Amino acid sequence: MVIDIHYHLFDKTTSNAAMWEDMARLCVAFAPPDNPVTFEEARENLVPKMFDPTGEITVRNLDQWGIDTAAVLVVDNGLAHGEVEMGIEGQNKAVAEAAKRFPDRLIAFLSVDPRRPNAIELVERCVNDWGMRGLKCHPDTGWYPDDEAYYPYWEKIRELGIPVLTHTGPLEPPAVIECVHPDRLDKLAADFPEITFIAAHMAFRWYKELVEVAKKRQNIMMDIAGWQTTAQESYSKFAYILRKVVDGVGADRVIFGTDAPTFSYLYSEKEWVEMVRDLPQRPPEEYRFTREEADAILHGNAARILGI
Repeated sequence: MVIDIHYHLFDKTTSNAAMWEDMARLCVAFAPPDNPVTFEEARENLVPKMFDPTGEITVRNLDQWGIDTAAVLVVDNGLAHGEVEMGIEGQNKAVAEAAKRFPDRLIAFLSVDPRRPNAIELVERCVNDWGMRGLKCHPDTGWYPDDEAYYPYWEKIRELGIPVLTHTGPLEPPAVIECVHPDRLDKLAADFPEITFIAAHMAFRWYKELVEVAKKRQNIMMDIAGWQTTAQESYSKFAYILRKVVDGVGADRVIFGTDAPTFSYLYSEKEWVEMVRDLPQRPPEEYRFTREEADAILHGNAARILGI
C-alpha cells in the first residue's frame, strides 16, 4: 500500500494568473538539467495539464503511479495573490466534493488563511459539514505560524483533532521565507502538543534544522514531497539525506508525498514510488534501510495519522 500525503487538486478557477505564473517559474526552476523548459513552455503547456476540478485525473494518475490513496489539498493564497471569483469557501467545498466522489482514494485537506475574519468558522464548516480531514497551511504567504495572535485558530484545530500539513523550506519570491523556517514550528508544537504537525518537503535545504526541532517536539513529522528532484538526479545523495533524517527522528516520523501535480510532468512519479519502495535494496551499503522503515514511510505513518 502507498499513501501520498501531499497532492494538490488544482483548477484554473482556484487562483489567478499570478499564481499560475509562479507555478510556471517553479517548473522552470525544478526542471531536470538534461531536459530544461522555458517559462513560456511551462505556462502554456505544463501548468494547464495540472488542472483537475473533479479528481478524475488524479485518480487515474494514482492508478498509473501505484498509489492507493492521496490527501488532496487546497491552498489558500488569496490574500497574497488576490482573491478569485470562486472564493476560498468554494475552493474548499470543491475539493471536499471531489474526495466524496472517490472516498476510497482521496482524502480532503482544507486550507484557510488564519488572517481571514471568518477563518475559525470556515475551518469548522470544512471539517464538520464537508468531512475534510486535515489542514494545509502556507505561511509563506506572509504570516508567522507561531504568532500568538493565531492561537485561537490553533485551539480550534486542536479541538477538531485534525493533522496539519504546513509548508516548510525556502521558496522563490514573493514567498516570505522567514515565515516557513522550521524554527517557527518549535514553540507552536510545544504549545499545542496534541496537534500533529507535518513539515512539508522535509524543509528542503533546511532539513538539518528541521531535524533538530523535531528531536525536541514529538508531534512534528515531515513529508518527502518534492525530493524526487534530488532522488532522480542523485539517488545516493537522497538516500544519504533521508538516512540522516531517519537516524535523527526515526522512520515513524517521515511520510511519503509527491507534491503532484507540481513535478509530475517533469519527473516520473511512478519511479519516485519505486525509489522509496526499493530503499532496502537499492542505496549504497552505508545508507541501508529496512523493509519496516520503507513501509512506514510509504504508508504506515500516514495511515496512523489519517485513521486509515
